[in-house]
Amino acid sequence: MPSLPSLVLRPPVVLSKSQQAIGLLRRLYRETSCLFDEVARWQIKKRIRERFRECQKETDEQRRSRLLKDARRALSTLERANTGDKWRQVHVLLHAYGQKGRRRHELLKPLIDEAQPEPPLISALPRTAPPGTSPRLLALMKAQVGKTIKLVEPVVPEKTPTGKPFPVIRIANMKWRHRTNVLRRIAPPLTATTFERLELLVMGYKETVPPKRKFITRDTKRGPKKQKPHVYNSRKQRRILRYVLEQFPTLEAKPTADDGPRWIGYYSPTLTSTLHTEGGFEDFEGVDEKGDPLGMHVNPNQRLKGHAASNRKKVVKKATAFSEWFEKRKAEGKIPEQPAS
Repeated sequence: MPSLPSLVLRPPVVLSKSQQAIGLLRRLYRETSCLFDEVARWQIKKRIRERFRECQKETDEQRRSRLLKDARRALSTLERANTGDKWRQVHVLLHAYGQKGRRRHELLKPLIDEAQPEPPLISALPRTAPPGTSPRLLALMKAQVGKTIKLVEPVVPEKTPTGKPFPVIRIANMKWRHRTNVLRRIAPPLTATTFERLELLVMGYKETVPPKRKFITRDTKRGPKKQKPHVYNSRKQRRILRYVLEQFPTLEAKPTADDGPRWIGYYSPTLTSTLHTEGGFEDFEGVDEKGDPLGMHVNPNQRLKGHAASNRKKVVKKATAFSEWFEKRKAEGKIPEQPAS
């Protein structure tokens, strides 16, 4: 009787959970090094390292199995982002810049800690104290009214449906519930440096630092062929980063005659530029051979009425505001004279 090959008789290799975790950590680092944005590469790698050290001392077997499952899910997201999945790439960038995850809580915590506590509505009941606020937190909430939230403060009725005065305890509860929902929905502000960097990237006046590792060759599920590499060109990078920039405001302190500055929250003016909006053939009159506008982006000779006229005024106002902001930034030296490429 012929003997079986020794390969068949070998027992299967079973890795321990610690060995699986180390393997997943290396693969996560490898996938993170392929992201096209240098900020995302640094932030995601930092978060992976922190999370691995937090879970390193876990002893519960069921908990360790769940953590390994979460790591495989994160690895799958990074792999799909690097192979051309646009929305997985957006998901990773939002985590890196702080719209999701722990980074979001780290950016919002200083603003929440600045809020000054207000006196209770009933002096004998400390729990009736409404949530406090601060100038920066108030400016951040006002900037996102109509985008992520509806109101900064809830509308409190004066009387109940039966005609009695509205209870004070219910007023405090309504305000705390509303504040909790607002903090759950608003996006944290970006720093001025990060905000200006994203603006330059979106407008094409700056390029991301390319990763040293461009692509990881992977086996496909069908046959022995290798998966073809995917490269995010500059146009696709700008579109992805533009969507990321749309999610974040920034805070600016304007000096006033009073003691303290006045904080204002706003979104980037590059998002309202008519260069990024669709239009008809008349919108492209008066441009040079490169497509750069020589004057207004709309046809001034065309007479419009009603809703179309109001839309035309909004377009001209946005174009004027963007051009003024653009020239001001150029005069300050924050925007180069020529695009990157």
